[in-house]
Formats: sequence, structure tokens, C-alpha cells
Amino acid sequence: MNIAMKIFLPILLVLCSVVPLFAQTEEYVLKAGDVISVSVVEHPEFSGRHKIRPDGKINYPVIGEIEVASLTCAQLVKIMQGKLASYINNPVVSVAIESYFANVIYLIGDIGRTGQVEIYEPIDVMKVIAISGGLKNPRTKIIKIIRADGTIVNVNVADIWGTETKRDPRKYVLYPGDTLYVPHSFSVPWALIATILSIITASLTLYLTIDRISSK
Repeated sequence: MNIAMKIFLPILLVLCSVVPLFAQTEEYVLKAGDVISVSVVEHPEFSGRHKIRPDGKINYPVIGEIEVASLTCAQLVKIMQGKLASYINNPVVSVAIESYFANVIYLIGDIGRTGQVEIYEPIDVMKVIAISGGLKNPRTKIIKIIRADGTIVNVNVADIWGTETKRDPRKYVLYPGDTLYVPHSFSVPWALIATILSIITASLTLYLTIDRISSK
């Protein structure tokens, strides 16, 4: 029993130290465009809704400009409590995210679903193709990523369909404002050609039949 405890206790201590680290890394970081609500208990004059400006700041009553982008809600709570301590005794502050700023990418061309797609982080091109319903033409060889600044990246479809060990998911990534363009590939309309040939054959047969009858 003592030996088991000696083995188990170090493992338990390691787990207790690792779990909080995972919780911290998963906490959302505020970004420009997010809408947050700041609530101060028993002080509605300091409570309200704020949209984070492109410069990452909000304009807060009395205090003025506060840099909030790149902070977690927990970090912002501590900062707000410190700033409000000059005006309120023992301020109790809570911060909640009311809406997230949805960055978008654009899909055009010969793909299952065109339009815009909301993303909250850079996304691998293969995932974009999957959520859009796939390529309409399975023989498509080259697709293009048009960056927000206008630069174009040619993507060889064979590269992204490679096995997980061969494919580098960081190589072809779309960022907010990027466009995925799938050129329309030429395909022979065999059904239409067959229909036209059938009409020509029928017309020729009819013509020969009429010509044969009239010549008698």
C-alpha cells in the first residue's frame, strides 16, 4: 500500500499542475470587434456594453480609454477592479462576451457552396473545401488563394490530398479577408454531344428515306 501511494502521489501532483495550464491556454482572448459587457455590482453607472474598437480599446466611463484586446476576460476583470478601486470600495466586477467578431473568408468558383464563411482563426484550405461541400469537378488540379493584400498563391490539389504524413497543414492556410478561388475546369459535355449526334443521325436517316422514295 505504501509503495502504491509513493507511485500514485507524484502522478497526481503532475496532473494537478498540468490541468490548470490547459484551462488557461483554452481561454478566449478578446479581439477588436468583440462586444463585451462590464458589470459592476451595485454600480450601474459603471456597467454597460462596449464594442472593442479596431485599435483594441474601449472608452469607459470616468476612467477613459482602456486597452482590452489581447486580454482574457479574467485578466480584464483584475485590471478593471484595480482602476475602479479609486472610485469604489472593493469593486466587484464581471466581464462577459456578448458577441464575437466574425472574421470572414470568401469562396468563389467551381466549389460546392460559394459566398462567405465565418472563421475565428486561420483555417487550413482542405477544411475550407470540406465545409463548403467539396470541389464540383474532382479533376480540378489547381486552385488559388487570393490574399487580402492581392497576392495570389497557387495550390496544387494533389498536395492537399496527400496523406497526413506528407501534407503540411501550415503550408496552405486562409486568413481573414482571403479568397479561395476554384477555376472552372473544362469538361466535355458528352450528353449534349450524344443528343446532337442522335438528332443528326435521325435527320440524315429521314432525308435518305425521303430521297429514296422520291427517286422511285
